Amino acid sequence: MMKNSDVYAKRCSCGAITIQYTNDEGEQVNISMKRKKFNELFPETKLQSGLYTNCNHCVNHWGIDLCGCGSGKPVGKCNEGYHECKNDIASQEFNKPKTYALWN
Repeated sequence: MMKNSDVYAKRCSCGAITIQYTNDEGEQVNISMKRKKFNELFPETKLQSGLYTNCNHCVNHWGIDLCGCGSGKPVGKCNEGYHECKNDIASQEFNKPKTYALWN
């Protein structure tokens, strides 16, 4: 498990927090979440100074707390009707980098 000192965390102008770290497999992970979720998962982690002006949470609607359909609604509160909505799948997963087949 990662140490909180190995987590780089920064606040976005929208209020979300983006964290970057290396997971146990050596992969670089970049995930976003609302401040409340950040405080729950990383209570000892200090935020870096400054702000992101556009993060994945507010621009792409990606986050461990946002529906995987891209609506920007919280997981479990989206009713767009897609597979992700019906199965409470988040747009990002903790400890897994976000990838798509077209990115490789």
